[in-house]
Amino acid sequence: MAICNNKRYENEFVKRMLAQGYHCERIAGSGSGQQAVCDCILFRDSEVFLVEVKATKEPVFYQRALIREQLGRMVDVARKSNVRALLAIKFKHRGWEERVLL
Repeated sequence: MAICNNKRYENEFVKRMLAQGYHCERIAGSGSGQQAVCDCILFRDSEVFLVEVKATKEPVFYQRALIREQLGRMVDVARKSNVRALLAIKFKHRGWEERVLL
């Protein structure tokens, strides 16, 4: 997926969370740095989540090696920071799915 599309889905996720009454912030440039851990930070139901946003046109989400490594880093940081980790997946033909990783 192209970088410009990543930003689009991240913004869509933020707007979706705000519409549901939660506070969510997108982290600018999250996909461009080695130290980047997540795409968004979500405050929901008195919990804090580090959120990675992915999109696919496939019927299932495949966690290839690079994505597993990226999610692993996010889970490690979440664990050290005493927050939760969340994977938000945009299935282009059926909507959003969220998976709590920690």
